[in-house]
Amino acid sequence: MAPHYCVRLFFYLLFVVVSAELKATHTNEWAVEIDADRPTADHIARRHGFINMGKITGLDNIYHFERREIPRRMARSAHYHTSRLVTDLKVKWAEQQIIKKRVRRQNQFVMPQDRYWSTQWYLNSRVSTRGTSSHHNVEPVWKQGINGTGVVVSILDDGIQRTHPDIIANYDPKASYDYNSFDSDPYPRATRNDENNHGTRCAGLVATAKNRLCVVGVAFNAKIGGVRMLDGDVTDNIEARSLSHNRNHIDIYSCSWGPDDDGKTVDGPGRLTRDVLAVGARSGRNGLGSIYVWASGNGGQRQDDCGCDGYTNSIYTISVSSVTARQEQPWYLESCASTLISTYSSGYPNRNMVTTDIDSRCTMHHTGTSASTSLMAGIIALAIQANPRLTWRDVQHIVVRSGKKVDPSGGGWVTNGDGRVVSHKYGYGVVDVERLVNLSRQWKTAPTKYTCVVSSTVKNRKLKSQKETSKLPTKACKRTSNEIRYLEHVELRISLKAKRRGTISIQLRSPRGTISTLLDFRRHDSSRRSYENWTFMTTHCWGENPRGTWKLIIRSEKSKPDATLTGWTLIMHGTKLPIMET
Repeated sequence: MAPHYCVRLFFYLLFVVVSAELKATHTNEWAVEIDADRPTADHIARRHGFINMGKITGLDNIYHFERREIPRRMARSAHYHTSRLVTDLKVKWAEQQIIKKRVRRQNQFVMPQDRYWSTQWYLNSRVSTRGTSSHHNVEPVWKQGINGTGVVVSILDDGIQRTHPDIIANYDPKASYDYNSFDSDPYPRATRNDENNHGTRCAGLVATAKNRLCVVGVAFNAKIGGVRMLDGDVTDNIEARSLSHNRNHIDIYSCSWGPDDDGKTVDGPGRLTRDVLAVGARSGRNGLGSIYVWASGNGGQRQDDCGCDGYTNSIYTISVSSVTARQEQPWYLESCASTLISTYSSGYPNRNMVTTDIDSRCTMHHTGTSASTSLMAGIIALAIQANPRLTWRDVQHIVVRSGKKVDPSGGGWVTNGDGRVVSHKYGYGVVDVERLVNLSRQWKTAPTKYTCVVSSTVKNRKLKSQKETSKLPTKACKRTSNEIRYLEHVELRISLKAKRRGTISIQLRSPRGTISTLLDFRRHDSSRRSYENWTFMTTHCWGENPRGTWKLIIRSEKSKPDATLTGWTLIMHGTKLPIMET
C-alpha cells in the first residue's frame, strides 16, 4: 500500500477509537470532500457503493453521500466504508455523520402572569418591579421609526407556527426551511405534550406584529422565518445546512440551543458547522457577514460553565446571558468569559416573558437564556435597520459599547485594560437599545481584523501543585502583516489531561492585568477525557494592547493533581488601527 494511504488510514483509525469511546449513534450519511465537479463526485460515490445527494449548502467541494443498505441509525461506525473512501485519490476527507445531542435552552419553571403589553416589563417603561424599572429603553427608538423594517431574522429551532395570527404578517418563507423533513414548511410537528413550542415562542419575542393581538415584538416590523432542525436527528450536516440557509437573505440567525447543560458535557460544532460559521462571517449578508446570536446556557443549577460550549466560545457568535427583572442573577445563569452581553429574562416570580405559543395561543411562561437570545436578535435587527452597512464585527463592537452595569454587588465586575467594565456573568452588561441604535447610526466600519497566533514551548508538564502557571511573552506579531495593537477576541487552544476533568479550573491573565476565567470547577464532571485541542475564548480583553506577557493559571481542587498540561496556544484577534466610533 502506498505511504499516503497508510497515513490516511492511521488518522482514520485514530478517529474510530475516539468515536467508539464517545459511544456515538452513527447514521448512513457521510460528508465527503472531493476537489472535483458533480459528475466526478457521482462516479466516486457509485464506485464505492454510495449515492451522492449533492453538495452541502454553504460549503465548496463537500458532498453529502448516503449508503441506503445500512441502517439509518446504528451504535457502531461503518469504518470499513469510510476507509475505502479515504483511500480514493480524489477524496481529501470523509466523515460518517453522527447524531449529536442538542437541547432547547428553556427553563421549565413557570409562573402565571397578566396578559399583553402591560405584562411586557422588559419593553414597557411604565411597568416596575418593587420600584425598579427594568426595561431595554426601546420606546425612544420605536418613536424614531426604528422597528426592524427591512431586516430578516430566522429562528433555528423546532419550527415556528407560520400561521399564528401574531406572526403571519411578518412571516418570511425565504428565511424558512425544514431540515428535519427536507421541505419548505417549518411548521412544528404536533405532539401530545406540545413540546415543539420553543421556536414559536422565540419568534414571538423578535417580531410579533403591532396589531393588538397577544404581544409586541421588539422588532415588530422585521421579517421572521424559522428553520426546523431540532425535532429529529441532529448531525453536523444538519447544523451546517441550517446555519448557512439563504445566507444572503437572512441577516440574523437566532440559536437558543446547544449541548446539554448538565455540568459534565464538553461539546461544540463539528468541522462542517465550524466552517459554515467562518464562511458566513466572510460572505454572508452579501459580504457584510451573517450575525449569529447564541444562548449562553441554562446550566447554573448544575454548576455548568459555558466555556465548555463550543458554540458560545466561537468568535463568530454573540453569546447572550440573562438578567432578572430585579436586575439580579437568575438561578440558571452560567458564567464564562465568552459572554458578550445580557438581556432581561425570567428568574423572579411573576416576571417571566410573554410571547406567542403554538396552536395560535399566547403564553406568559417563556423563560431562560432562550428568551434572552431571541430578544437580543430582535434588538440587533433594530441596529441593522438604523445602519444596514454594519459588518458582523461592527455589530459586536457596538454591542460591547451599549451595555449597562447591573447587579453591582453580585456581578463580579472588573475594569479591563481599556477601561471597559465587564463581568463573567453578564458580559458587558444589559443592553440599552437607544444607545445601541445611536451608536449604529454614527458607526464607522471597523478596520481590518488580523489574527496573531503564539504558541507556548511548554510540552507535557505534569502539574505538581494546586496552582500552576505558565508564561507566554509576545510582541503580538509586531512588524508583520498580522500585527495587533487593539484586541477583540482572544482564544486559548489547550491540551490538558486530568484524572477527573471537573477538578480543574483555567484562567488567563492578559499583559494589562485582566483575568479571564475560561473554565471554572464543575463538580458533576467526573470524566477522565482530556481537553484535546479545546478552544476557550474570552471577550474580556476587548480594546487592550496584547503586547507583553500572558499568564496561564491552572488550578486543581486536589492537593496532588493528577493532571498534565500537554501544550497551549494563544490566538489573538484584533486590529492594528484604532476603532473610530464617530
